[in-house]
Amino acid sequence: MKNTHVTLGFIAVYALGTVGLFAQYVEHPKFGSRFYPTEVYALTKSIWADMDEDSLMLLDYHATSPIYLLKENDTLIPVLNQYAIDVQDSSLEVWVNDSPNIPGLKRVILVEDYYTFCCLSIRLNYIIETTEGRFVHLPELKVENCGEEFNFWQYRFPNELYGLQNKIVLGYLNLTQAYEVISFEKEEVFLWDGEKLIPEQ
Repeated sequence: MKNTHVTLGFIAVYALGTVGLFAQYVEHPKFGSRFYPTEVYALTKSIWADMDEDSLMLLDYHATSPIYLLKENDTLIPVLNQYAIDVQDSSLEVWVNDSPNIPGLKRVILVEDYYTFCCLSIRLNYIIETTEGRFVHLPELKVENCGEEFNFWQYRFPNELYGLQNKIVLGYLNLTQAYEVISFEKEEVFLWDGEKLIPEQ
């Protein structure tokens, strides 16, 4: 549906060509994932993303602005809230998995928010697009890398390495600082009931 609530003066399409710091090291196909960059979907910037640093410092530390997912000129859904203080140190990436191989799922959209200050921090937002045209958020995942080996949390779908037939796997890649995979640790397995995730008993 057309976005009628946000004026063009407050919103701009995020440049998909921008590559976040460290993004080249965590390219999804490298780890057996089936998420790839997309030109179909884009993101919007925070309303203050073009402010200079001095202006940003005058804002409330906890002030947030929503980031929306776009398809062509349509605003689809809010994806995450970005803090004003984080705007200059973060980068957003959009990926899609067009064939997750679960009945009722058309595709899965992944939005990653890379934040680099003292450590690398990544927020991963998985959005299921159903065959009926609905968009459903999975619980947000967070990754931090402050040195040595680290755990890269992910959802894995049936068409991916470490995936299970007709199921969604929550787990983490155990990576070295050279981004070499040590192992994949499965934490929980879910079924999709058409509306939400159901933990497998």
